[in-house]
Amino acid sequence: MTTIIIIGIVIAWAVTVWLLVRRNQRINNRIKFLSEAVAGGDFSFTFPEGDPRRSDRVLAASLNRIRDMLSRTRQETIDKERYYAQILENVRTGIVAYDEQGFVTQTNSAAASLFGLPVLTHIRQLDRVSNGLADMLLLSAAGDNHTLTLHDGDSTRQLSLQVSQSRIRDRNIRILVVNDIRNELDNKEIDSWISLTRVLTHEIMNSMSPITSLSESLRELVPEKDSELYKGLDVIHSTGKGIEGFVESYRQFTHIPTPAPTLFYVRELVERAVQLVQSVPENARIDFRWSVEPGDMLLHADENLVGRVLNNLLKNAVEAIGQESDGWVEVRGYLNEREDVVVEVSDSGGPIPPAVEERIFIPFFTTKKEGSGIGLSISRQIMRLSGGTLTLRTRPNTTFTMTFGDRPDIRA
Repeated sequence: MTTIIIIGIVIAWAVTVWLLVRRNQRINNRIKFLSEAVAGGDFSFTFPEGDPRRSDRVLAASLNRIRDMLSRTRQETIDKERYYAQILENVRTGIVAYDEQGFVTQTNSAAASLFGLPVLTHIRQLDRVSNGLADMLLLSAAGDNHTLTLHDGDSTRQLSLQVSQSRIRDRNIRILVVNDIRNELDNKEIDSWISLTRVLTHEIMNSMSPITSLSESLRELVPEKDSELYKGLDVIHSTGKGIEGFVESYRQFTHIPTPAPTLFYVRELVERAVQLVQSVPENARIDFRWSVEPGDMLLHADENLVGRVLNNLLKNAVEAIGQESDGWVEVRGYLNEREDVVVEVSDSGGPIPPAVEERIFIPFFTTKKEGSGIGLSISRQIMRLSGGTLTLRTRPNTTFTMTFGDRPDIRA
């Protein structure tokens, strides 16, 4: 009897162990299936929760909840990556992430555009831009700053390169931030000219006002209008008035009104400007061409100030053509690759000498006998206050380009 009981206990224990092993195998198989499916990015499976065994129903429900949580986490990660990638793609700052071997792990179109490359997959490609640039970046440590000047045909870009470092998945990743600082340097130069002009005009006006006032008063006290004294005082008074008028014209450079932006159609602005210059009889010999694509392109800026710039550029184009019988002026409006509004004014006038090109935007510089030298300076200042730029390209024809892209600078 005792033997039978022992045998029964052993059989029961063996059956229990077999059932536990089988149950553990089912659990392990389901967990293995879950891990393999998740690793492969497949979340379309579902564990059946209708098993008659309660323990299996609880296991299936738990695994399904784990699947749902992992699926949500994965989708949230994908959405965040898309969101950050979209932000990265739309910023004007160039971003390049690369590992210690120089392989680019992340970049944006701004970086490729600033370096003038169609694609950027390895830092070694930057040697095409500037010899030795790749080695400099590979050897750069976190916090290093560099300045790079690039000459591309008629244009010059001055780039600021800043390197930082991060560690991602046991890899050291350097992050290169690239900015075009040419406009920033131009703005500092303009600020310097404005400050200097304000001081000079203030001092000159303070000196000339008493002279003109006193000469006018003394002139009235001289009874003989034909006397040398009267004529001398009249010359002093006229000269003083002329200097005051001359200085007053320069005050325009430092007292441009704050832009009052509104939405307007670029096509209508260009059409009015071209019609205005065409209406001058002396310009009948010039072929004026213009186009704006898309035709319904809108611009948010101060229409009067922008029109002032466009009119000045057209006037300069006409003067550059001179007496050419077959001269032409072309105005073209379009959207560039960054969706910035661009207006170009080109003419068939003679080429601008390099020495003049370098100084053409400097206040008070002019090649005209009766020019004041502030027209293009004021135009560039207006574009700056309007959040844009005014640049010159001399080949194949003289072309002034108005680009509206950045946030308006409304500083006084």
